[in-house]
Amino acid sequence: MLRRKILYSLLVIVTITSLLVACAPAKKSGSGGGGTLIVGRGGDSVILDAAAATDGESWRVAGEVIEPLVRLEGTSTKVIPWLAESWESKDGLTWVFHLRKSVKFHDGTAFNAAAVKWNFDRWMDANNQWRFGRTFEYFDTEFGENLKIVETKVVDDNTFQFTLATPSAVVLAKLALTSFAISSPTAVQKDGDKYGTAAGSTVGTGPFMFKEWVPNDKITLVRNPNWWGTGPKLDSLVFRSIPDNSARLAEFLAGTIHQADLAQTDMAAAEADPNIVNYNLPSLGVGYIAFQQCTKPFDNVDVRWAISMAINREALVKNFYTKQDTLAKGFQPPAIMGSNPNLPAIEYNPDKAKERLAAAGFADGLKTEFWYIPVIRGYFPDSKAIAEAIAVDLAKIGVTVELKTEDWGAYLDDRNQGKFPMWMLGWGSDNGDPDNFIGWHFAHPIGEPKQEDCYNNDKLSQLLLDGAKEPDVAKREKIYQDAEQIVHDDMPRLPVAWPASRTFFRKEVQGYTPVVFRSWYENLSVEAKK
Repeated sequence: MLRRKILYSLLVIVTITSLLVACAPAKKSGSGGGGTLIVGRGGDSVILDAAAATDGESWRVAGEVIEPLVRLEGTSTKVIPWLAESWESKDGLTWVFHLRKSVKFHDGTAFNAAAVKWNFDRWMDANNQWRFGRTFEYFDTEFGENLKIVETKVVDDNTFQFTLATPSAVVLAKLALTSFAISSPTAVQKDGDKYGTAAGSTVGTGPFMFKEWVPNDKITLVRNPNWWGTGPKLDSLVFRSIPDNSARLAEFLAGTIHQADLAQTDMAAAEADPNIVNYNLPSLGVGYIAFQQCTKPFDNVDVRWAISMAINREALVKNFYTKQDTLAKGFQPPAIMGSNPNLPAIEYNPDKAKERLAAAGFADGLKTEFWYIPVIRGYFPDSKAIAEAIAVDLAKIGVTVELKTEDWGAYLDDRNQGKFPMWMLGWGSDNGDPDNFIGWHFAHPIGEPKQEDCYNNDKLSQLLLDGAKEPDVAKREKIYQDAEQIVHDDMPRLPVAWPASRTFFRKEVQGYTPVVFRSWYENLSVEAKK
């Protein structure tokens, strides 16, 4: 408990007194010569306009090209300077950022306060012409009515300022997210609605520059020789889309890719190979099943609980996950502040599930669609097989499901628009703060549930809104533990597993340090085979 409080005290921003963080002078970028690193992943990116992205495959690429004002240290949740060298706030409302000087976007245009304001204004205004009608879900959630930016201002060429409607304990941790990385205004205006797509470009200030995107094949980035930081060492970074698990494993074992996202069934083979290194980190995510409560019968808590009690989650974790993954006992894993260790167990009991279903008026069972993700994720390492196993469990209590899926981008959009009655998805923490975990999923203005699931509990909403403003760590933890209890009781989502964070590299990849909230690609190199 003490360790977790110390860890998360790093996230508490002092909003009453001035905060000033200095950064060591930037070093000249490295000279390259580090070779080409090829990443094998289970699915393609959706969009590289990071403000419009909601998936990890988009962020992991875009985050190498465009950069935010601040970042998390990588091995902890400490906020560190990035494109902003320092910042201060005297009242927790007005925040002033002092930007790095002489930084250029990849297209040669200047990075300055005007460019930062242009990005913020684009995110803030749903009718901004440079949004091209795109939904900026992350901005709308992280800086919506519960943390609204009311003004942006260019103080001078290297000083940017914004003002919040209410003080926040987590504003800097939010700004570390890739969704709030700064794109070149010139590039966005030049590309128009092609910006961030395979037909256009993605232009930032980062260690790598966008070169090419061949949809469902590969995205190629090349070294930025003029990066303000130290590095990168790699000459190029290639993200290959290899949806088939066995094909991706075969290439990894053969050495044609250097890093691989592996299904649970493939991890043993990788662990047994002396040329592959496995890096483990604590779980910072959850795989869950969600219910659309504007769709009957999922507006009934007894139905949601009946389905939850009918699914043998322990068997799912045993058969489809790794030994490092664990059965989810609540929505948030223990590493996230506010994870509640005192929640009652979610019992697997088909007989009681039948009774609860009958109490809800469905003694003869029911039929529904069940959507499963079309990609491989740590939180659902074999989504189709897991969905099939769940369907078998549900059939035992008279619930017949029609399994469905679709393209990843369409899946995310349709889920966000509330088109799925029951679906599979997951979450990985972006910054280690509960506001970005349980808060992301369930915080919304009182009486205004999200279209995604229509789940509405005013007490929960108020707790989560309060938690984002509370500077005291102990009080925040109690707020989020109370919120966890409400989510458990209402069962808007059934947590299935807390996946351990794992990544696999071939031994010829040098310079990797296990990190939590961002990549380490700027420090890597690929040793030439002898």
